[in-house]
Amino acid sequence: MRRALHILDTTLREGEQFAGAFFNLEQQIAIARMLDAFGVDFIEVPSPISAPRIREAIEHLCALGLRARIVTHVRCVEADVEAALATPVAGVNLFYGTSPELRSYSHGKRIERIIADAVPLIQRIRAAGRYVRFSAEDAFRSDLVDLLTVFDAVVEAGVERIGLPDSVGIATPRQVERIIRLCAERYPQVGIEFHGHNDSGCAIANTVAAYEAGADCLDVTVLGIGERNGIASLSGLVAQLYLHYPETLQQRDLRQLAPLDDYVAQCLHLPIPFNNPITAPYAFTHRAGVHTRAILNNPRAYEILNPADFGLERRVDLGSRFTGSHAVAHRAAELGLQLNDEQVRELTWSLKMRAEEGPLSPEAVDAFIRSWYEEQRSTAWER
Repeated sequence: MRRALHILDTTLREGEQFAGAFFNLEQQIAIARMLDAFGVDFIEVPSPISAPRIREAIEHLCALGLRARIVTHVRCVEADVEAALATPVAGVNLFYGTSPELRSYSHGKRIERIIADAVPLIQRIRAAGRYVRFSAEDAFRSDLVDLLTVFDAVVEAGVERIGLPDSVGIATPRQVERIIRLCAERYPQVGIEFHGHNDSGCAIANTVAAYEAGADCLDVTVLGIGERNGIASLSGLVAQLYLHYPETLQQRDLRQLAPLDDYVAQCLHLPIPFNNPITAPYAFTHRAGVHTRAILNNPRAYEILNPADFGLERRVDLGSRFTGSHAVAHRAAELGLQLNDEQVRELTWSLKMRAEEGPLSPEAVDAFIRSWYEEQRSTAWER
């Protein structure tokens, strides 16, 4: 039986590692408020010693009185932990690379040293009355025996949650499922967090697989921004939960997703990706004739997500050479024009011919339909 799901948003930490990203204090506060309004459980921020103004930002965010818990992501270094505990954060997210690659080319520490560094810091954080998670960076390239040896030690030391990040996006859903399930069975007394990068395009699939295998905390960012090409996106995860685990979204405000994605995109001076789940500009736009006919009869024919639940609307794109007569007739009726079947066929063909020169905007389509109708009336009058 799955435990209650927690969503950790790390837009203000992982997200600002996205190339070119920068959020000023006003933007950080706005993003935090919007995330809280949506209903994330944790908002992750950088270590207070990572940059001169980060500590100031953390103080401001903690003072907002949000329902979401503010947690800071820090190295297993005493100075980092003490700096974190000197702020009002609710918890400390420790991390340490456990893969051969990171042990060789990043920090250069053996497994025994990782444990020796982590255990007293975990105990220090718990003694201070704060939440603590330990994350094995690059978990899915780590030797399984090494990984479990570290987790055995940190669980015994008192962590409340262990983290398994796919730091380079190498994992497959089956691998994620296998290792998360193993950890869930081995450590039933602690939570499990998953953080999936998207280097091979599996971030959302891996994140859902982690939840299905027993993870109870899933990491996301708005628009999926993060180091390199990012991690699982909030809207992508929500789309999957909406379809398969709707009970996990009952206390969350889905109408906040579009404003969130819009705002972060504006901060980054980037468009929302065309294939972003839910909030992409054309996520609920239908074009081909067979699609539009079915959608107008019953939206569920080609829509697995109800746009109204997200405060959005569907659109039927008539301005292409793939448009269908059913959709054209429907739009003509909306414009107050009464056409018989033959007229609908003629109008549809004329619209297709016009669209051969290039797509038409909705306004141009309406103008074309009205112009065609008036021309037909004028011709009939002359007869």
